[in-house]
Amino acid sequence: MNEATLRKRLTGKLVTAFDPGFGAAADDLIWNGRKPAVRARYIVRAANAADVQEAVRFAAANGLTVSPRGSGHHFTGIASQADVVIDLEALNHLRINVATRTCETGPSVTNARLNEELTRLGLAFPVGHCASVALGGYLLGGGVGWNSGEWGIACFLVEGADIVTPDGELLHVSATEHPDLFWAVRGAGPGFFGIVTSYRLKLKEAKPAIMTAVRVYGADHHAAVAAWIDTAARRAPAQVEVTLRISTEASPIGHMTAISAIVTVFGESEEQAQSILAEVFADAPEGAFVEVPAMPTAVADLYQMTGAGAPKGHRFAVDSLWSDADTATVLEHFVTALKAAPSPMSFAIVSPGSGHGIQTGDAAFSRIARHFGAIYTVWQDETKDADQMAWLRAAMDAAAPMKAGVYVGYCDLDQPGRIDLAHSTPVAARLSALRSKYDPKGLFGAALGTQKVRAA
Repeated sequence: MNEATLRKRLTGKLVTAFDPGFGAAADDLIWNGRKPAVRARYIVRAANAADVQEAVRFAAANGLTVSPRGSGHHFTGIASQADVVIDLEALNHLRINVATRTCETGPSVTNARLNEELTRLGLAFPVGHCASVALGGYLLGGGVGWNSGEWGIACFLVEGADIVTPDGELLHVSATEHPDLFWAVRGAGPGFFGIVTSYRLKLKEAKPAIMTAVRVYGADHHAAVAAWIDTAARRAPAQVEVTLRISTEASPIGHMTAISAIVTVFGESEEQAQSILAEVFADAPEGAFVEVPAMPTAVADLYQMTGAGAPKGHRFAVDSLWSDADTATVLEHFVTALKAAPSPMSFAIVSPGSGHGIQTGDAAFSRIARHFGAIYTVWQDETKDADQMAWLRAAMDAAAPMKAGVYVGYCDLDQPGRIDLAHSTPVAARLSALRSKYDPKGLFGAALGTQKVRAA
């Protein structure tokens, strides 16, 4: 199949490297202001699943690599590193069945849109913490979202998916149909050997009262904060989500490295949520320079809070870890790292899990531990790229002794071998065997390599 044939067969649009404005179109695929050095040769703006099939067949016929693009949010820009990028933006169908508490959704539906539609109907899903991230990449990586302690990792609520395989076939996969592909699609991440064109998700009943309270401490309080949070998180019910955000904050004495203890409860009633928050904060240490009392926070409000730290167009890099080390050790490491951050916009988070959280099941998602931690490097000047990346990588390399794995959605995949830490050894071996079976020519292998980054 050549370009002319592909154009005729597509309902959507083919954009090639020789078309005017291709460079800008390729850059627009990536949300990050820090663009990959290598651009695609073709962009297929698919209008439907049939277009995805045609694009995959074109790539296979011409010995080209291929990758899907949902929202382009992965911090390393993996969506644009293949020869053929299939833009799934038009695959945004969303059909909700209230009676069965299920929905059919396209891969480009965002967390914010799904949450908005479900909230209107009294339903919910553990949507991701970033509003504009699309479900395709979120679910492929596992999906650690809001209230996942109680509702579970999002990929375990996937009941089925439609997948275009490397030979261009469209398959429906589930626990009983192509179970090996169903196992892989729940957590394989960017190394998945296919393109999801639709998901079937199991939904939850919405929580009637979501409430959040905050305390902000100077970084010198890290030991006391860690002791408090360690005890509180262990005894808190699963619907409590705790995040420690380490950043440069304004205080009455000027700018300083600070720890914001953010506690959100997904309550059955306002009274229950208030009671749980009161218990969590009963042992909070003295010395907070900001105290925000319990306030109602719908997920839409939570998105406003998280979105403020990741403005579109800035330059970003992120790396993460799962850790079973004690809270004090993990928090101290990130506090020390942030004190040396070359950009005041950078921040880190540590999220201790509840001792009562739901366990994972049998799927490719296989790396999780008691604590999740990540550093978000944020800056604007492209001449500072080397300094920013060196700081991030030094900080995360120093965390190696406490690392039990990484979360692929917040992972520095430009680092050789980093993706291997996203899966347990048995799961990585099984994924490799399935990749050899379904994609022996490496059609979807571009995301498993490393790429340099191009200056803006």
